Amino acid sequence: MSSDILTQLQTCYDQLLTQFFSTISYLSQRHPLVAPEPDPSDPFTYPPSARAATSQTPGANHSQPQGSGIQPGPEDTERSVYPLRPVTPQVFANAQRELAEDLVQKGQQIELLISRLPGIGRGEEQQAEEIRALAEKVRDMEEKRKAKRREMREYVKRLDEVIMGMSRSIDDSHTNGQET
Repeated sequence: MSSDILTQLQTCYDQLLTQFFSTISYLSQRHPLVAPEPDPSDPFTYPPSARAATSQTPGANHSQPQGSGIQPGPEDTERSVYPLRPVTPQVFANAQRELAEDLVQKGQQIELLISRLPGIGRGEEQQAEEIRALAEKVRDMEEKRKAKRREMREYVKRLDEVIMGMSRSIDDSHTNGQET
């Protein structure tokens, strides 16, 4: 029974990992696009003064979106293997809640399986006593098996004697029948 529970537990863990991957993939590909607030301590964003100077300077480089405050790096200019396909904030929030509920439900399923494992909720002494009782049962069963094995050998000997006796009587009757 516990091996069946262990198999179910392994299956649930595999499903949980798949759900984690799917959740992260969905969240990273479908999030609504919102520009981050500029962080003065972040070297990869324009400081507010430089951004204002860039937008006021005529003939400034217009290849970057104005007012975004973001300098695209090589990872932003290359085409992604998993392109972004943003959804509306409401749809995203609903999906996010549903994905979270699914993860919680799978976690609860795993907790239930763990609680059904033998030995959970018992102390070490109780488990040791249970093991001693089971070992005693095994010894008793082994003795019974040995006794039945001896009994079977005795029956086989008796059956062999009966068969041999019948064989001799048949042989005797044939030999006696041929002499007359």
